[in-house]
Amino acid sequence: MRLRPRANDTTKPKGQTMATNETASRPRGRLPEYRTIEEAVEIARSLAPKLRERVPQAEQLRRLPEENVNDLLAAGLIGLENPKRWGGPELNLDACIEVSAALAEGCSSTGWVYSLWSSHMWMIGQYPEHVQEMVFSDPDSLVSSVVNTVGAPERVDGGFRWTGRGFFSSGVDHCNWLIAALEVPAAEGEGKERRWMLIPRSDFEIVDDWYTVGLKGTGSKTIVLEDVFIPEERTVIWSELSEGRGYGARLHNSPLYCAAVDFTFSLPLSGPELGIARALLRAFEGRARARISGSSPRLAAEQTLHLTRYARAAAQIDAARALLLEDARRFCFMPASEATALDRAKCRRDVAFATQMCREACNSLFEAAGGSNIFESAEIQRLWRDANVAAAHHGLTWDINGNAYGRAVMDLPPLERFGL
Repeated sequence: MRLRPRANDTTKPKGQTMATNETASRPRGRLPEYRTIEEAVEIARSLAPKLRERVPQAEQLRRLPEENVNDLLAAGLIGLENPKRWGGPELNLDACIEVSAALAEGCSSTGWVYSLWSSHMWMIGQYPEHVQEMVFSDPDSLVSSVVNTVGAPERVDGGFRWTGRGFFSSGVDHCNWLIAALEVPAAEGEGKERRWMLIPRSDFEIVDDWYTVGLKGTGSKTIVLEDVFIPEERTVIWSELSEGRGYGARLHNSPLYCAAVDFTFSLPLSGPELGIARALLRAFEGRARARISGSSPRLAAEQTLHLTRYARAAAQIDAARALLLEDARRFCFMPASEATALDRAKCRRDVAFATQMCREACNSLFEAAGGSNIFESAEIQRLWRDANVAAAHHGLTWDINGNAYGRAVMDLPPLERFGL
């Protein structure tokens, strides 16, 4: 067993409760040894029953149980996208989609957090080489993120200083690094530029504010920083990653690390919703079988009407998966320099459309499942809550991302400067 301490939170902003970080005894993670996606998915499926048993614990804790994190690390699933240079298999984006879906079939929150932790490893592969080595040399490394932030960083000699907050940092209680998306004064000339800053756990506090209706176990809490210095070497520029000009593209000479960040950050988010929908479909099927078996002819006939909902939901879920995997396999091998504005908008459109198809499938099945599923103990209502919360993410909503595609088709400028 390897002891990995976490920093204790001893200060808190007025009126806020800070999350407690316990010192955890954790088995040392291992480097991924998977050569194929199928191998990784098989392991993820083998973990799902254990994850399902711990769902009540995850909801009560409002974060992942330590056992779930240990299982992911021990299985080597976190680093499927890790560069070969650092011992990773460098699997493509479809691996993250398929594995996060398999995990989410057992525990929605674990699938969600995993999809982010895994995609963040791709981002680490875009930092300067010595920064990559610092993170990848520790098999226990876990990286959270914040995209929605407040507080303007100040450019200072050698880097930046930031006092501010970030919101919805999924899985942050277990992480030793944080990536924060921030607008900063441009290095040259006037204006702003978007940078992704890598911050160690010792430099931020966690606010215990994750009280939600769904995805309760993700622990997507607020983080607080007070006058923290972030050296320039621990930052990367969004526009360079979007154009395939990051350190990773030059260092790894790999299609995955030459792909645009627009693709590598949006596609993995869709996997958990796919898994949640599959789990709800399975639960609905089990209830339908039980009610039809041994029923009177009249009741059996009534129940078969609900099976049309089952058939439609199954088709929606299958179609969503096919669309996502097609995009993952296409855009993963497309150099960022060749990706057009329409390509990027299409990816956003497809991710949102597939997610909303899964959400609609879950809602339809919940409506047909019967009144007994309104109780908090019912699996179907929990999955229904999780599906709707996941689908509310900015990168997965239809109105925002559908609009982006429509504007790209009509050659109109985007309404948003950044894709996430």
